[in-house]
Amino acid sequence: MRKVHLIREFAPDAYDFALSSWSWIGTGDKTPRFASCFGDMFLESADGWWFLDSVEGTLDRCWDSMEGMFADLEGPDGRAEYLLEETLNAALGQGLSLGEDEVFAFLPPPAVTGTMSVSSLAPLRFAIAANLAGRIHGELNGVQPDAGASALFAAQRYAAQQAAAQEAAAREAAAGQTAAQQTAAQQAVARQAAARRAAAQEAAAQQAARLAASPVATSQRVAAASTFDAPNPQTDRWQPAAQQAGYEPQYAAGSELDYGSGQTSAYDTGGYAPVPAAAGYAAGYGAPVAEAHAAPAGVGTYDYVDTAHTADSGQFSQYIADQYNTGQIAAVDHGAAAPARPGPQQGGRWSFA
Repeated sequence: MRKVHLIREFAPDAYDFALSSWSWIGTGDKTPRFASCFGDMFLESADGWWFLDSVEGTLDRCWDSMEGMFADLEGPDGRAEYLLEETLNAALGQGLSLGEDEVFAFLPPPAVTGTMSVSSLAPLRFAIAANLAGRIHGELNGVQPDAGASALFAAQRYAAQQAAAQEAAAREAAAGQTAAQQTAAQQAVARQAAARRAAAQEAAAQQAARLAASPVATSQRVAAASTFDAPNPQTDRWQPAAQQAGYEPQYAAGSELDYGSGQTSAYDTGGYAPVPAAAGYAAGYGAPVAEAHAAPAGVGTYDYVDTAHTADSGQFSQYIADQYNTGQIAAVDHGAAAPARPGPQQGGRWSFA
């Protein structure tokens, strides 16, 4: 911290301009000798030494002689009362400094705000600071401002602006603090939610690990696994139509019939039942079907035309019968053995190959 003298001396013209606004208080017959670091002046007259307090706006005769004045200023009480030593140390502690022609001024002045705050101190040229203080105190004591320029009004307006700025800064600080608190609260909630999710995931992983290591779960998984011999589900669309509830029974093709069983007609003629006349016309073929055919020699009583299962003309058996009746199949090996009747394959499915 830079060392600053408690008393300051200035040029004669600086004193003249500083005292030009204090004539209303009676400074005409007094000579300024030095000032404090806050613009207060010590004046000498024929009858003693006077102290001009620029903050309070007063002029008082305090000492009879120079010796008595300096004796008072060298003591701690005198330095505190007249030189404001503690306030000066506080200003210097905040990093403020003074030029050769400067003093610390309260802006706005205490005459307007009513307070002496170190935060409102600012370095200002001594002549200007003292002159401004004299004009403000003069207006407060009824002195009309020169040329309508009111230093008191200017000081009051400046004080109002400073107060508004401080209030706005305080609101912004409070809003920032509130926003910071809200942000901190939101972050805390987010952290708690993340912790809960992590705990739930960990618990699920542990449960899955326990289930995987359980013998019961292992046996259940083995039992539930698909096998080659497992039956088809009830809704298997590849099941034979006759095994599905709600469907019209479908008949097997003629090639699956057991020709060795000796099936006969209702008239016990040894041949297959005759085909009804209406069934003789298969859809899409147009050629009439003969009602019966004589069995070739050496074959027995079996007819080579399959007419026993043609009730449903849209089935494969009807198509085969139509092929025989229209002569599109020219040769039939009547001596061949009847094909074996197929049985169910794995999974309950039937083969129509």
